Amino acid sequence: MTTDEKVELAQKIAGKLVGITPSEWSKWCSYAREKGLKKAIELAHVMQQSLSLRPDPKQSYRTITQVIRSYRKELESLPPDELAEVLGYVRQALVADFRRKN
Repeated sequence: MTTDEKVELAQKIAGKLVGITPSEWSKWCSYAREKGLKKAIELAHVMQQSLSLRPDPKQSYRTITQVIRSYRKELESLPPDELAEVLGYVRQALVADFRRKN
């Protein structure tokens, strides 16, 4: 996958991550890098139902679960270094959007 294709995929993903803060995304990405995409999706699914989380983080994890599942095939086909690169581009897009709004 070329860099342009990675950036394009990341922008598509970021566009659907409405309401996600860069910090929530970073936490999830750290887990994904350490444990893998499958486990990270499972974590987001568990966290969205957690009784100990406030409503906003729960909603963030719900959104992450839905969006990443919808791009799962594309993301799972990437080698780990390229996956990390795409997730990093998603973060950049989220940070840019967050700064624009605040």
